[in-house]
Amino acid sequence: MKLEAKWFGLACGVVLGVVGFVGTLLSLWFGQGQTITLLSAFYAGYSWSFIGSLLALVWGLIYGFVAGWLLATIYNSLASGAGTPGSGG
Repeated sequence: MKLEAKWFGLACGVVLGVVGFVGTLLSLWFGQGQTITLLSAFYAGYSWSFIGSLLALVWGLIYGFVAGWLLATIYNSLASGAGTPGSGG
């Protein structure tokens, strides 16, 4: 089975972006920002604020897309050489 790298990358990007966005907003709501501020080590410009949540969304989309695309591309290259065509696995 072949993965569509661009769509897999987009799906990973959306998930990672939404998790960063919602995670920041929830930490703002509940006042627990000590752990989530560690994202500033990975996301340039990130801060524990609403603007920071938007940056987490954008950076998550970018990082997630690249990671998902690479993962799907590597998977496709390994899966294409794993067996003979029509073997029915």
